[in-house]
This record gives sequence, structure tokens and C-alpha cells, in this order.
Amino acid sequence: MVAQLHFRVPLIAGLCLSLAAMLALAADDVRVPVHAFAGEARGPFQTGTVEELWIDTARDELSTSDPTDKRHLMVQIWYPASFKGEPTRAPYALSRELYPRDASTTWLDAAAAVRTNSVLNAPIVCQAAPFPVLVYSPGSGYPHFSGTFQTEFLASQGYVVISIGHTDVSRIERFPDGYVYKRDRNMPAVSAEQRQTLSATEMLQQWIRQISELQIPVHVADISFALDRLQSLNERRDSLFYRRLDLSRVGALGWSLGGVASLQASHDEPRIKAAVNLDGRLYIKAVETGTRRPILQMHANKERPADPGAAGMETMLAGDSLFWRMYSRTAADWYDLTVRGTAHRHFSDRTLFEAVDPALMYPRLAHEITNRYVLEFFDKYLRDSANTPFLSGARSWPDVDFVSHQGQP
Repeated sequence: MVAQLHFRVPLIAGLCLSLAAMLALAADDVRVPVHAFAGEARGPFQTGTVEELWIDTARDELSTSDPTDKRHLMVQIWYPASFKGEPTRAPYALSRELYPRDASTTWLDAAAAVRTNSVLNAPIVCQAAPFPVLVYSPGSGYPHFSGTFQTEFLASQGYVVISIGHTDVSRIERFPDGYVYKRDRNMPAVSAEQRQTLSATEMLQQWIRQISELQIPVHVADISFALDRLQSLNERRDSLFYRRLDLSRVGALGWSLGGVASLQASHDEPRIKAAVNLDGRLYIKAVETGTRRPILQMHANKERPADPGAAGMETMLAGDSLFWRMYSRTAADWYDLTVRGTAHRHFSDRTLFEAVDPALMYPRLAHEITNRYVLEFFDKYLRDSANTPFLSGARSWPDVDFVSHQGQP
């Protein structure tokens, strides 16, 4: 199956929104409805959620200069739940107080009264078969719950979904145990001198090297640690998830930097059986080797400048080539989608908390398209489902440019 090919813009200054863009969006005076998530599509299950602090005592915190710091992670888990009546729904941000109050997090204040569709600490559904597991990684500069539109949806479809707040990029300042986090090491940056002496392609390569060496390995280690902890919870009789997790069926997904970490995890972590990258640039070593696992990559198309200039075009072409280089080295099935009319933030909750841009796709439609393809993908590779009309090409979405390749069996 071949559809229109497309170029994508690499976000050189950062993998998510730039600070200037975040400030501009934060300035929007938008009244967010309490039930902002009520309009999102749902599956057959009710959903519950829990939020916890997990500490990897065996691993040093590499992004701080204190040699005694250990890796702290805020995680949130969504799961199929069973409850009666209409209990109080969980707030969107369960621990707003852990994050700074500045211009870049004003959107969290706008969402302070928002309720999700999930119930805090609700009983998990008891059924004969345990649930497959998905590990979600958010974008750089965003908290672990910034993809709730998707994590809740997938839980309502019968998955247990854990989202990891990768501490070095989550903007968290302190943790429930009193630990104060300050990042002062291992911060990737292209220097002013490099900007003057390197070509656009060389700058991109330098940024890739720094991200792939300083951040991605740490985030993949976070994913492995989370899977170890889930294994422990699955075996403990006093755990909410006792014998409810099928850890032989695990997928990884994420937005922006979280998406590329998920792809790298599909290469490095053998428990990951399939991975989804939502509009993340390929700042990973797996570009050179490909991955043995099926992958789905979705892209926005509204952040390409009308006239990028020679340097910008050079960077775009170099960045776009990374996807095709990885595909050429990937023996497994892969799918590449561009959703027309979307910007980078459409693959997160952020568009629910800001004024709707009439020049862009309506946020809930973008969420519906994203969830449709992601659910089909994981159902196919984690549940052996043959009901995949969009991935198979039997059906098409008018706003999606779609390319796929079936690997070797």
C-alpha cells in the first residue's frame, strides 16, 4: 500500500513545543469545561486510575550533581475497572503541587477543575484472562498525565496503561517523599559556536548524538524498571494488579521525545513487542539498526514553514531521511501516517485546554484518528486481532496519508 509521500519538519530547538510557543499558548484565556474528557471516545470498560511514586534504588540519578540521588519517577496507571453508580471521577492533575507555578505550566491551572472519566483506586475488572500492558512516555516538558485522552481510551479497550514521568524532562520539582529535584547535569544543547560553524545537517546530527547518548538510554531504563515493578505487582497478593497483567503482551507508545524513547525501547527491551511514535523526531540509535518489532509512526504536518530557506530545507530533508533509513533497516512490519491539519500538540491533551485554532483540525477529531490507528495496531500485534481495516488498507481516512510495509514473517 502506497499513499502520498511527505516531508516532516524536525523540531531542532526541542522535541516538543518551544518555550516561546508554550508561553504564547499559556497566555490564552480559555475556560476549560469540568468534563472536558466526556466527549472523548470510549471502549466497553469503565476505567480506574492510580498514581504512585516509584524509586529505583539501584540506579543513580544521572541528571543531578548529587551522587546520592536515586531515580525518582511519578507514574500513573489506567486500567479496566468495575464500579457501580456514578462515583466521583478523578481530577486530571492528581498532584498539581509537585510542579512549578510559572508561565510554562499555566495550562495546568486552567485544567485544575477538570475531571477525567476514571475513578481513583477503583477495583480492577476480574476476568479469566489478564490484560495486555502498554507503557506510555509523554513529551519533553510535559507531565505523565498529558496523554490522558489516549491512556484512558486504551484502558477502556481492555489494556492496562502505565505512564512514566521521566523526571529529567517532566518539569517536576519535588516528590511526595520530600525529595527536591534540580536538574543540573546531562542537558543536551547545541552551543552558539556550533551554530556558527556547523551546517544545518551537522547541527541535526550533533543534536541527535546528544539526545541519543544523554536522555534516551535513561528513559529506556525507566521503561525497563517500570516493567520490573509491574511484574512484582502482578505477583503480590496484596496488589491491585495481582494476576491481572499479561506481561508477555507489552507495547510501548509515546508522544514526541516519549515516542522516540518507545521506538528505542522496542530495540533494546525484549519485553516490548510493538511500539508507537506520535510525532517524535528520530533522535535514537535505532535509526542505524532498525528494530525487530512492528512500529507505527504518526506525524503532524502543520509546522513546516512556507519558505524554510536553504538551511531549513536541508534540515527537513536530513530529518525526514532518518525515518526512511530506519524503515530500510527494519525487518518487521511498519506503518507511517501523516494526519493533515494537525500540529505537534494535537497528539496530546494540550489542545483540549486552549482556544481552538480554526486553521487546524478540531482536537477531538485528531484524538479520534490517533486512537483508532493506535488501537488497531496494538490489537493486531498484542492480541492477534484480524479486525484492522485501516492498517490493512481496507478502509482509509480522508485526512491521513498512509504508507505501510509488511516485513518478513
